[in-house]
Amino acid sequence: MINYDLKKVRAVIFDIDGVLSANTITLYPEGEPMRTVNIKDGYAMQLAVKQGLHIAIMTGADVKSIRMRYEKLGVQEETFFSTISA
Repeated sequence: MINYDLKKVRAVIFDIDGVLSANTITLYPEGEPMRTVNIKDGYAMQLAVKQGLHIAIMTGADVKSIRMRYEKLGVQEETFFSTISA
């Protein structure tokens, strides 16, 4: 077993697709992916934010529902990163 001192961790970055969502993505009729989320991931993330851990979300999609979900869990808006170029 590796002995980690998690008290030194100050921030965590998560990707959405395949990490915080299921490995399969259903598509809406318009072609937009319908992402599923795990309630346990959200609960743990909310607790981490309350304990002072900084959470960042990295995704290739700029989707309003993703921002809304994680902002409700306490992830600040400026910690969202999109790999989509303008």
